[in-house]
Amino acid sequence: MRGREGRLKLNLRLKMERSKLFLLIGIFWLIIIIGFVAVKEYTLQTGTEVLLKTIPVDPRDLFRGDYITLNYEISTLDLSSLKTDSIGFNNNDWVYVALNKKDIYEIPSGVYKNAPKEELFIKGVVKYVRDNKLGIEYGIESYFVPEGEGKEIERLQRSQTLDVQVSIDKFGNAVIKKLLIDGKEADFKS
Repeated sequence: MRGREGRLKLNLRLKMERSKLFLLIGIFWLIIIIGFVAVKEYTLQTGTEVLLKTIPVDPRDLFRGDYITLNYEISTLDLSSLKTDSIGFNNNDWVYVALNKKDIYEIPSGVYKNAPKEELFIKGVVKYVRDNKLGIEYGIESYFVPEGEGKEIERLQRSQTLDVQVSIDKFGNAVIKKLLIDGKEADFKS
């Protein structure tokens, strides 16, 4: 009788430990998700709003629905025309692109491996280096839209402009705030 009772207690203890482990794993993932959302919200609430010129490309993903891949003017930089603190950049390097306002848009004034102290900057990752040009991604290259709207944006007339209002925090992290068509916020409620 004691052997059977001991096995039952052991099985019960193992089940409780497994339950605790699953609970801890669940809490761990919840903290990660909340942290990710909190960082994005922090950037939206405290960041500097800037306007970036863009061109939409590739509006559909069968698994995720309609979205627009955005290619910014600041995504390809000519190093010969910008200030820099480095003589060489490599794929997957973190870089900081200093921005200055020209007319209504922010344009690059420098690209650095270290965050500039006195300038507004956006943080990105080098995706390619070719002929003294850098291809950079900033984490704001996709914008999800309601189903069926992606194709409409792709069909914008050449006379229309597509701009993105971005919020950039003090660390250079960027979050898309608004999509603007001819200066007006895109309306996807129809």
